[in-house]
Amino acid sequence: MSKLFSEYKMIITPLTPIHVGSGEQLSPGEYFVFDEDGGHVLYAIDMGYLGSKLAKGRDTLCRWIVDDPTGWVKQVGDNERMRTMIRKYARFKAFVTNTVADEIRKRWGKPDSMLAVNTLQRPGAHAILPGSSIKGAVRTALLWHAVPRPITDPPSKQREVSEWERKVLGSRSHGINDDILRHLKIADCVAKDVKTKILDAEHVGMRDTAGDQAQLIDYRECLPGILNSGESYTLEGSLVVASGHPHYKRSRGRLDRDTIMQACREFYAEVLKADKAYWRGDKQVHGVYEKIETKLRQTPEAAPIRLGWGSGMDSISLNLAKPQGVHQRGRIDYKYRYNPKTRRVLDGCYPPGWAIFQLEEIKGV
Repeated sequence: MSKLFSEYKMIITPLTPIHVGSGEQLSPGEYFVFDEDGGHVLYAIDMGYLGSKLAKGRDTLCRWIVDDPTGWVKQVGDNERMRTMIRKYARFKAFVTNTVADEIRKRWGKPDSMLAVNTLQRPGAHAILPGSSIKGAVRTALLWHAVPRPITDPPSKQREVSEWERKVLGSRSHGINDDILRHLKIADCVAKDVKTKILDAEHVGMRDTAGDQAQLIDYRECLPGILNSGESYTLEGSLVVASGHPHYKRSRGRLDRDTIMQACREFYAEVLKADKAYWRGDKQVHGVYEKIETKLRQTPEAAPIRLGWGSGMDSISLNLAKPQGVHQRGRIDYKYRYNPKTRRVLDGCYPPGWAIFQLEEIKGV
């Protein structure tokens, strides 16, 4: 009897900080940052819920908010009893770098402050690395692995692109119901006991109206990378291929461990090469890429992968598979490779999202 599905243990080791959010942001009053044990900790709090727990201080809190709709957060943060209650009833906490803590402290409670914090997805008690994000990264690598390069005359309209991708991946037709990757299921990785960090993000190459480097305030909660935290940890989940499904068997393409791993090795090696070339004039970031390459050489059975925010066009598309060409001023010709002028870094020098990706077959399934 043939197996209905193939299941693999998925192991992800973050090398640089990873941020995969849902668009949720915390504003002052939805979070507070306190100094603790020589460091800084952010506490996310629902002030409505906190108010329900304040038997005597509720009226005082409401009066602070009414009297000073912006500066009340400073009064709350300076009140020892409020700090104790916030710590007790916080939704979650995250650690904050000195750089971010200093910037928040300078602007805290001021009307012109822009101190929103982009958070990780957290459907329960712990942050997660969504399976959908991992699947998207794997899908792009599989497309790279399957398509003849360089790509000639690629489709540009979204519907045509999706249909073309399905055919390239080995689906029986270009219809959405025939997409072979419907048989690939990747679970969320729960970051249990992982100390998340609030880092500042820099948008390198982005210019303001004067043509100078844009100075954006952008704080993001991240799963730490072992290169910036010094602490090694892994995230685990499952990757399942419904290899026994009749529709899968009728498809032209195949999904298995070796194909997925080889696709990730090929594609993300090219992405890493392109990014390293971009940063060749910056010793600090270029040095981080050399450390990434060293870690990958130490785990030849694994593959690189790039996940989440800040990965850039080269990571989320087949841009690198297109031939070089000339773009008219102000227009992008989708037939040719586009060379993005901007990149993102976290905590001063860490390109976001790089990780080591491993699959181990689960026997007896």
